This record gives sequence, structure tokens and C-alpha cells, in this order.
Amino acid sequence: MLKEKKQAIEWKKKYGDTNFKPKLIFSKQNTKDSLLFSLGFYVMIMASEILFNQPFKNKIKVVHNKFYKFFFNKDFEKIERIENTSFAFSLFLILNKLFKEEDTLKEFIKEIFFNSLCHWSSVMNFSEKDYFKKVELIENIYEKNKNLVLTHNEDSLIDLIFLLYKSFEIGEADKQIIKKNIAVLGFSVSKAMKEFRYDALREFNEKFKKIRQ
Repeated sequence: MLKEKKQAIEWKKKYGDTNFKPKLIFSKQNTKDSLLFSLGFYVMIMASEILFNQPFKNKIKVVHNKFYKFFFNKDFEKIERIENTSFAFSLFLILNKLFKEEDTLKEFIKEIFFNSLCHWSSVMNFSEKDYFKKVELIENIYEKNKNLVLTHNEDSLIDLIFLLYKSFEIGEADKQIIKKNIAVLGFSVSKAMKEFRYDALREFNEKFKKIRQ
């Protein structure tokens, strides 16, 4: 996995000046692995979009600060746990949508899953130690919820949205506020789904079919 993390850093450097245009990027990929690795980037971006649109007035700001981590370890661990779980469920929502659009990609769930985490680690600039810890944690969360990820129905989607809401650990007891926040979060997820990167999936599919012929 460390090799893939380094690959994600190089990938970002290589395509950063292209504004990450799918047509250009996928046209330069000539292997199954490189195509799936590039697809993982767009999956990561879409998952991140859900978090950027989170509905809570006081958005959770993740602190990457070693000084803070050393002196306030308990609080930092809570922030870190929220960061990990909220990204995990955002990723699961996008994977659910991806497999709904292209069911055959379930065959490559492992590759797409880990590739997305590699790109996330690269963007967030996690240390090697943090990277392995986060991958292990999110992989465990996935194993507990993979049926929801791989099932395409309204109930699975609602369950994933609710689990994403719970991942923020708001600690809110007022039912009306909870209902309002979930409704707004549902809107945020819906917005991300409407802005799904069909352009990236289309370019991926075109090149992928040629390689597999």
C-alpha cells in the first residue's frame, strides 16, 4: 500500500497542471491497473464533495497539528475518528452510486476502494503511520457495511446517509434538529449524486473496454 501512496503523490504532480481533465488523463492510461488507479481519484473527489457540503452550522474542522496532537491527545483522537468515519461513509455512498451506474465494476471493488484511499492520503498529506492506521480503520468499517455499499435500493442509501450523519458525533438530542440536519445532509448527498462525474466514468469505460478486448 505504501507503494500506491507514493504513486498517488506522483500522479497528482503529473496531472495537477491539467485541471484533472478525465479525457486527457484516461487517454494516457494503458493498463487496467493505471485506469483503475485514475478512477480512484475521481471517486475520492466525489466523496470529498459530500463532506464539503456538510449541513452543520459549525463545520468540523480537522486539525493537522502535531503540537495539538501531543498536548490534547484525547480531543485530537476524537477529531481524527470523525475525519476517518465521515470520509469512509461518504466514500461508501459514492461507491454505491458507482456500482449502480456500472455494476461490472464490483469486480474491482478492492482496487477502487484502496486507490481512493491512496489519493485521499496524498491530498491530505498523511504521514506513513497515519496512512496505514486510517486504511485499516476504514477497511474495518467497510467490512461491517459492505452489504449496504453493494446493494442498490433506497433503504441502503438511507442507511448510509444516516450512518454518515452519526459519524459526525453531533451529540444532538433534539429530534427536530436531528430531522432537519439529516434532511439537509440528504440534500447534500443528493447534490453530490447529481454532480456525479459521469464524464470520468464515460472516459474510463471507453478506454477500459479497449484494453480488455
